[in-house]
Amino acid sequence: MKSIFWGAVIIAIGLARGDSVFRGDFGILNIIFDALGVFFIIRGILSIYRAKKVEAATSSSPPAAPPTAR
Repeated sequence: MKSIFWGAVIIAIGLARGDSVFRGDFGILNIIFDALGVFFIIRGILSIYRAKKVEAATSSSPPAAPPTAR
């Protein structure tokens, strides 16, 4: 979740300054910073997706049987 936040912050700074690919300003630094922001957003989305996938896999497995008393 932090990755999504920081990626959005990087893009928002560029948008606020007027230096962003999303505003049509194609400079080398603008491309690098916007690509970095998009990278962090995608990284955060993938980590959330993987965590939900692992959670679904572990919750669907049956619980272990209790040990038998002798």
